[in-house]
Amino acid sequence: MMWLVFTRKASVLVGLIAMILLLAACGGSTSSHSPTSPTKNAAVTATAPQVVKLITLVGPPTAKMLSGTTFDVVGQVKNGDDKQHDITLQATLLDASGIKIATATQLVDNVAGGATVAYTISGTTPQPTWKSVQVTVLKVSENIDGSGSD
Repeated sequence: MMWLVFTRKASVLVGLIAMILLLAACGGSTSSHSPTSPTKNAAVTATAPQVVKLITLVGPPTAKMLSGTTFDVVGQVKNGDDKQHDITLQATLLDASGIKIATATQLVDNVAGGATVAYTISGTTPQPTWKSVQVTVLKVSENIDGSGSD
């Protein structure tokens, strides 16, 4: 009986060792198969903030009520990079105390390198009056460190 228990434990142990060796062998071949993917992704994340710094808002944005609770924020954005990018902007309406009333986002698609383009950001607000409007660049995508094809 003791020998049977030892044999079961030994066979389980041998099975586990075989699985570990098999997984180690598989892991070695897959990691050497595509070593550039993690490096490329790391480079994209590292350079995106640098590209965002190249995007500038030209002049102050203006906001107006359209009808009901719908508003538009208009302005211009400049792509200071030499590559085309998609630029995501966010407009925020603030009351006299600086409290956020409403926000809206808009993708400005395919802005050529060096170009200045007009944007319109539409949204809704629970309050028809505000004191100020702010526009910020949320994200720059496409053609970051060679990624993107538009």
